[in-house]
Amino acid sequence: MIEVLGSYGNRGKNKFTTSFLIKDNIVIDAGNLTNGIENIVNIEHILLTHSHFDHIVDIPFVIDTDFIKRDKTLKIYGLKETIIALKDIFNNKIWPDFSKINLLNGKKAIEFIEIEKYKSFYIEDILIEPIHAEHTIPTIGFKITKNNNSIIITGDTYKNDRLLEDIKNTTNLKALFIECSFPSNLESLAKETKHLTPKLIYDMNINVPMFFYHFKYEYKSQIIAELSSFEILTKANQILEDGSCINVFDSRCVIHKKDLYNDKLKKLAKIGLDLSKQTNIDYLLDDILNVAMLLTNADAGSIYLKQDNKLCFQIVKNKTLNIYMGGKFDKIKWEPLELYIDNKPNKKMVAVLSALEQKIYNIPDIYKDTQFDFSGAKKFDKQTGYLSKSMIVIPLVDYQNETIGILQLLNKKDKDFVIPFNEEDEEISLSLASEAAVYITKNKLIQDLENFIESFIRVIANAVDEKSKYTGHHVKKVAILAEIISKEISKDKDFFPDVTYDERMLKQIKIAALLHDIGKITTNPTIMDKATKLQAVVDRIEIIKERFEIIKRDLLLKGINDFSELKKDFEILKLANIGSEFMSDEKIKQIEQIAKKYTYYLDDKKVNILRDDELEMLKIQKGTLSKEEREHIQRHALMTYEMLNALPFPKEYSEVTHIASNHHEKLNGKGYARKLSEKDLSLEDKLLVICDIFEALTASDRPYKEAKKLSEVFKIMEYMVKDKEIDEKLYRFFKEKEIWKKYLDYISPEQIDI
Repeated sequence: MIEVLGSYGNRGKNKFTTSFLIKDNIVIDAGNLTNGIENIVNIEHILLTHSHFDHIVDIPFVIDTDFIKRDKTLKIYGLKETIIALKDIFNNKIWPDFSKINLLNGKKAIEFIEIEKYKSFYIEDILIEPIHAEHTIPTIGFKITKNNNSIIITGDTYKNDRLLEDIKNTTNLKALFIECSFPSNLESLAKETKHLTPKLIYDMNINVPMFFYHFKYEYKSQIIAELSSFEILTKANQILEDGSCINVFDSRCVIHKKDLYNDKLKKLAKIGLDLSKQTNIDYLLDDILNVAMLLTNADAGSIYLKQDNKLCFQIVKNKTLNIYMGGKFDKIKWEPLELYIDNKPNKKMVAVLSALEQKIYNIPDIYKDTQFDFSGAKKFDKQTGYLSKSMIVIPLVDYQNETIGILQLLNKKDKDFVIPFNEEDEEISLSLASEAAVYITKNKLIQDLENFIESFIRVIANAVDEKSKYTGHHVKKVAILAEIISKEISKDKDFFPDVTYDERMLKQIKIAALLHDIGKITTNPTIMDKATKLQAVVDRIEIIKERFEIIKRDLLLKGINDFSELKKDFEILKLANIGSEFMSDEKIKQIEQIAKKYTYYLDDKKVNILRDDELEMLKIQKGTLSKEEREHIQRHALMTYEMLNALPFPKEYSEVTHIASNHHEKLNGKGYARKLSEKDLSLEDKLLVICDIFEALTASDRPYKEAKKLSEVFKIMEYMVKDKEIDEKLYRFFKEKEIWKKYLDYISPEQIDI
């Protein structure tokens, strides 16, 4: 591992001059040692390319800092001319002559070691060979060899044939660290000061991986742009930064800027935490693209998601053009990319091939690329005046090793210049893509599960509605009304200023409304659909009518032709059967008299015209249900609670059971099924109570009652408020804010009288 302590040819804020740490105790040049190395007493060997100040500036401080802790001689290697120049500094005038001062253990503090060009030597397990450099003063570069792998550091140099020969003759040359001090328009200055430019490097036609350093920092962006335009910057050829670390002796050279890379890794870890909290797919994609562009300094980017055999645009951003499409806003209408054409892989589209092969593609300049079809990008450039150039394409692969999408980044920026994406960008993007794929997949699974749950709930709700031919739309309409009221509560600043429902809570209320009558699955449909008091498989009033015909026949046999009283009594029973009017004690007594008045013979046995159970049914004072039948119907609320309570609802649906099962409870504790009181009921419980009542009162499809006009509905609800059956504040909000008007589509026009 080689660490770049300083990569510049001059100094600026946080920009340091040339220095390379090639082992814990060995450095080449001393442009930034005191700032670049935490424990400076570890340095034992300093190899100098030449004596210019930017390469030796920290040597006096290396030996002076923590002097009493040093127990080994600091050895300084250089050409004869370099050593002479150094001794002019350690002259007891500019700096103490540490070559004549001993360490506390008696060893020399400094030892100057003169080296010769082309004569190699070892420091520990590293072979060092000085090579020729063409500079204004005697200068050398260094060939460093370890484990049969070599690198070359050029030192400050102008173009020279000896350097090219050294490159050509070095076996297993892993990398060339080459200086590039000036832009090409300053070639005359470069020639005078003996430095290189991008054009000079291009003309040298070097075919080994190159790492560029020694920039005059004020020209760095221009130099990078030129290296890119000459197609010198590639995955193999990269820019060195202060803090860069390179595994040069591995099977491949991987470059990282240590501090920045560590910072990016920390950001990635935080990003993973942030992404894990995001549940909205559009916001998630937006976050992923923003982070990818930030970490790679990309000017533009897009995300595709795979749908069937296509890659569909989901989000597109371009900072220069201030473009934002998809994601949180309207869906992108651009044509998707076909993965296959005529059943063959669409290999001309880079995004498609990346998806099919699950491979990263890093393209320095799309206009110079001949492998892929970039007609779409070029057409976009022509229309907008933009210039698309460098591109990196990363597949998003899920846990099943399936490609789920593509992350595509465009135009890496360095100040005002576009440069190619480097290998670090690939690694960071790939790490982000891996995280992104996990959370996109997780989000999709959650979304699919929620869709399944909601669809299943709707199926159950439809089944409940279909079970009763008379209340077939009750569940749907209660859910619609609950959604209307809950959204209005969330917006209200008068009645409920402190209540704001997020999407999760709004969904819970809606789901609870759809499930509030699920207990009716256990209710006897004959009872649930009972339109009259005598309703069973058939309405038994018709059987009673036939009995009256038997009585009529018997009267005829006796010579009686006046049936007016008989007809009148049957009409009384028929009216009582409907159950729409309250049965007073007088009317009940009248029915009892009719039951005793008429008899006939059945199987030689005298029987009353009404059976005992029929008489009891007709005596029901209110509605069509007997006490036992009403209790059976009311049991559905308890069954709703028991059925929903048995389900392992996820946390975001934890309130559904209570909201759904409490819709028949009353504030005064006289409701059912659990006799809860006001203190036990949440606002959402009370909301569903009002929805259930209002829908039932305004429903026009009940055969056992006439549709009520709105004035009558509100009058009934006023009484319910007075009797502490429903919540007054919620009722006032519903009426006075005219929330009910948003429900008028579900009320018959003839009912609307206010």
